Amino acid sequence: MKIAQDQEFYLTESLKQHPSAFIIFDKDLRIKWMNNSSKYIFTCDDEKDLKIKGVFSLGESKKLEEVKIASSFESNIEIQLRNITFFLRSRVHEVPLEDNSSFFLLEVITNSKESLEAMKGTIACIEHDRIDLAYQKQIDLKSGKLVGLEALLRMRDEDGNIIPNDKFIPLIEGESLFSLVVMASLEKLKEAFELKNEFDMKGVTTYLNVSAHTAMQDNFTNIFIDFVKALDLEPGELGLEITETAELADVKKAGESFQKLKDVGIPLAIDDFGAGYSSLSYLRDLPVDSVKLDKVFAQTISEKTTAELIKFVVSVCETLSLNMLGEGIETDDQKEKFIKIGCPNGQGYLMHRPEFIKDLKKSL
Repeated sequence: MKIAQDQEFYLTESLKQHPSAFIIFDKDLRIKWMNNSSKYIFTCDDEKDLKIKGVFSLGESKKLEEVKIASSFESNIEIQLRNITFFLRSRVHEVPLEDNSSFFLLEVITNSKESLEAMKGTIACIEHDRIDLAYQKQIDLKSGKLVGLEALLRMRDEDGNIIPNDKFIPLIEGESLFSLVVMASLEKLKEAFELKNEFDMKGVTTYLNVSAHTAMQDNFTNIFIDFVKALDLEPGELGLEITETAELADVKKAGESFQKLKDVGIPLAIDDFGAGYSSLSYLRDLPVDSVKLDKVFAQTISEKTTAELIKFVVSVCETLSLNMLGEGIETDDQKEKFIKIGCPNGQGYLMHRPEFIKDLKKSL
């Protein structure tokens, strides 16, 4: 027993200088120790402020003792930090000791020091209610009729100033912390659905951006489904815009998760289509309902090559009975060219600039 205690002591001492974020806990999920970088993320003055509520292998709902541990596995960790609870994608290592016991080493997966700082800033925004949503209208380009709303994340610093999205979002969107943002966003999104009682919102879909990784996880699939049921939403009232499609390594798994969402009336749109890792095969293999063209198409729509590409996507969407929307429309000329090419819906500063819920009510 003394040998095992010494092993644990020397390991924790060596990890104190390690740049990664670690938490050591036992099989009963009791936290035994956190290194300094973990404290920097969670800003805990006392380890009692942080609790591990569950450890789930990715894509499954299994508790730690039910998972066959090899040397390590990636996991969704359910964490409670004071009054907020969220999931954090992590890597868990089993560390055996010489007395045949073991403990577990949780490694928070991040890409850089900047990602750690973005995590800390984002968690602070959510814990102190400094997260909000602005809404931008999506319209039928010919009639001007409102067909959708996109909920856009806005975070504020301690002085109430909006933090530019490019400061945090690119660093956390590919990280598991993005799931925390989604959960906080769903709480704010309830305000938008209260509008249906004040205005005729029939046929209008309110879209929330989620990463592909988030949308295909069982726990979040269930969270979205429960949200629809709790608010008694009609089919098509809540939609999801799928971002970060580079994470769709398992298209079959994604298709199964997306179908569960579609079955309860949650339409799915591929965001930023035509840029980065978007793929035509997604339209074939995934149960999506809509395509949002990346804004670069609006910016270069006067070029013949861009116009031909948009025509091609229009043809594909018509063949597959998919909705289509051009994003980033800022001039009348861009709008008219989209109409002429056959893109039915659009979004951009020309038609509507994002507004917080109070001003959105006025514009409706």
